[in-house]
Amino acid sequence: MNRNCQILVTGLSLALLSFNINAQWLESKGQARILNNNIEIARNNAVQNALRQSLIVAGARVSSIQEISNGLLTSDRFEVRSQGSVRDIQLLNERHKNGYITVTIRADIVREFEQCSGTKLTKTLVLTEFPLSARSQAATGGIFELGKYTAQQLHRQINSLNGVTRITQLLPLQQQWQQQLQPMASSPFITLANRSNAQYVLTAQITDISMFQANTKWLGFVTESPLRQFSLNVFIYDGSNGEQVWNKQYQTQAVWIYQRQTQVDVSTSAFWQSAYGAAINDQLIQLTDDINDKLRCEAISGRIVKATKDQFTINLGSEHGIKAGDQLMVIHQGSFIDLDGTRHQTQQISDAKLKVIQLGRYNLVAEPVDVALAGGIQIRDQIVKE
Repeated sequence: MNRNCQILVTGLSLALLSFNINAQWLESKGQARILNNNIEIARNNAVQNALRQSLIVAGARVSSIQEISNGLLTSDRFEVRSQGSVRDIQLLNERHKNGYITVTIRADIVREFEQCSGTKLTKTLVLTEFPLSARSQAATGGIFELGKYTAQQLHRQINSLNGVTRITQLLPLQQQWQQQLQPMASSPFITLANRSNAQYVLTAQITDISMFQANTKWLGFVTESPLRQFSLNVFIYDGSNGEQVWNKQYQTQAVWIYQRQTQVDVSTSAFWQSAYGAAINDQLIQLTDDINDKLRCEAISGRIVKATKDQFTINLGSEHGIKAGDQLMVIHQGSFIDLDGTRHQTQQISDAKLKVIQLGRYNLVAEPVDVALAGGIQIRDQIVKE
């Protein structure tokens, strides 16, 4: 094998799809025909073909030229025009057979996109009610159900807009996994997404609703106005692997117009039209915009939930922008250990492709484009719209 090849990847015309693969590697195969016994050109074409598949999944498009060095192909020059930054490419395997060269590469790609075509595809989320971190703070006003009705307000806010996201279900906060809704606890989220036919899980914690007195001046007179804090820590988890993909905190404060002993009904429009309710709602409007911006360029991805001999049921459908006849990519989850003994998560792009033959709102049935390549497809494999 010639290790001193020059890989020129140019002219890639890619529909920009993005897929969250932070701190993960993509493995893919590429094939090219050997013409006039020119192995160098065939190898270049095969690597280009393999890299193209990885770039599609990672969300790259033609943009810039990067020079990369790596372990297996030290000093090789890869000129990659892509919107993603290709930090490393490793040539894992090369085979020559029947006039073709087949390569397997591993690419580490970091996306830095500016625009994308994913805005026409709907990303689905399951939303949970929001727990109060310090329930004792709710005693003033008796607003112990503020988390429930704040989630309801967000539900209406997201689904009333013609954005790229839609809430499939609003779930009550169940005691048995309430304490697990922390940034490092991802185990419940795959189950929640599966049960709700959603790509993502959106949840939050209300971390501060305390009261304090603020001295203010009005027409020269010093008055005391009770103010109430509102802090919301929001998390989005990928339903395919349970990993956290986004986190942001929202904070505001507003005048609390109610008497200290008054029990306030947070389900009423009167509360949401008060200064405090309106301040919370302003934060939810900002949150809705942020969620749409975050997920706008994410690829439509789902999971195989049922497998028969030659057909696969996937938790994607017309609500996600899928159409009959669309082709889908299959991605297996895996890992590898580098020379330093560090384990890295990787996603292996299968040679197999699936074609949509039956379509519902949130589920579809697909069959292999080539039955001979479908042997490795299994339940829980990830699916990305090509």
